[in-house]
Amino acid sequence: ADPMICAIDLIDGLIEGLGSNFATLVAGSARFGPTFPNLLQQIVAHDIPGVRISAFAVLGDLARQAPTLIEAGLPTLLSEAISSIDPMHPAVCNNSLWALGEICVRCGENAGPLTPNAADLLQNLIPLLMGNSIDIDGNPIDTPVPGIVENAAITLGRLACVNPSFVAPELGRFLLGWCDGLSKISNPTERKDAFSGFILALRANPHSIQNAGPGLSQTIGSILFAVVSWHVASDDLLEGTNVLHSNYGFQPFPSEFVELKQSLTQLLTDIKASAGQESWNQVESQMPINVKRLMKEVYNV
Repeated sequence: ADPMICAIDLIDGLIEGLGSNFATLVAGSARFGPTFPNLLQQIVAHDIPGVRISAFAVLGDLARQAPTLIEAGLPTLLSEAISSIDPMHPAVCNNSLWALGEICVRCGENAGPLTPNAADLLQNLIPLLMGNSIDIDGNPIDTPVPGIVENAAITLGRLACVNPSFVAPELGRFLLGWCDGLSKISNPTERKDAFSGFILALRANPHSIQNAGPGLSQTIGSILFAVVSWHVASDDLLEGTNVLHSNYGFQPFPSEFVELKQSLTQLLTDIKASAGQESWNQVESQMPINVKRLMKEVYNV
């Protein structure tokens, strides 16, 4: 399998190097052009995990750089990627999640290509977010796999950006897990996509906040904690540095995402109004002092 993996990685290097011109390269080959879509479907379905790891990297990069090459086989490619959402094979799982997210980004607001597979994708994402994944024998996987929760949160957000109705109806089932995943995302662009979808889903199903878990104040607290992650340096986020209780050191919201900040501010304002003063007081009583200050100074809540 090693020569095959090397060959796939070489193709991925060509995609990254040539960008949109890779599609022209493939189309110009009388020998390989016609067979490329079938080859892609074969490698994403390969029995050897190492091959699938590289294959999903190719699939994600094709979605970004040369999407015309995946259009014809997209139903099969989506099905194979979804079936590879398995934390028993962490690297395959993470790459398939990433590829699915990139396909969602490429779809934009065109929900048609994703509609047949959206429900299946959601049902495979929920266990990753809620920590109730099981192994091949049906036993719970107790130890979280690094990267999977945040990658699931990103993919879910990108799916919601295509069409919030893919996500919103069942939002109460996984809202808390999604907040946890959102709080762990370190890449700003991926975090932006994830939060954009999160806001759209909450707007589509605001009652999910009441239905999400043990209590309204805890659910709102989880949302606020996710928002706080925007103000924590990536290194501190990855290292788990405690910025909630030490000296106030939150970063400003990234200036390049000003529209998202406005949307978050309005969302938090509406959540506070909907919760009522008594419930909000309960939320505030559980906030660290630094978070109270952040919420008042940046979000006016």
